[in-house]
Amino acid sequence: MRDVVHPTAPPAQQEKQSARRTGERRARVLIAEDDWAFRDVLLLTFEGKGYEVVAVGSGTDMLRAIGSSMLPRSGVRQFDLIVSDLRMPGWNGLVGLEKLASNPLLPPIVLITAFGTDGVRQRAKRAGAVAVLDKPFDLDELTALADTLVAQPHEPR
Repeated sequence: MRDVVHPTAPPAQQEKQSARRTGERRARVLIAEDDWAFRDVLLLTFEGKGYEVVAVGSGTDMLRAIGSSMLPRSGVRQFDLIVSDLRMPGWNGLVGLEKLASNPLLPPIVLITAFGTDGVRQRAKRAGAVAVLDKPFDLDELTALADTLVAQPHEPR
């Protein structure tokens, strides 16, 4: 995880960063994507928009990161948003989301997929995903959605 907040950052970048704050802190997003090149694109895009980013490449690592962020005494801040590929090693997004959906501490989840169908989107919405984006998608659309989601108060499921 890299921190892109610099005291000498240009004013425009400082404005972008402050726009992604929740209260007095930067919004924190978990990106789970098994394609390393696309994961890096997502990481750099979100960091460039002022988010604190944790990026992982498997479902197992994603579940570990989510779990540690939900433990009150872990010292790890909770995520404000999760952006996850639907299919990764150790993760079937729909089954996993259905199992996680009952947890009131789970932040909003945006699923991204190259295998989107109407059935997948309907099942994902029923399981609690706030959006399903089909690859390829516009990165500005994703970050605009993220901005909207982190600006809203998180309501327990």
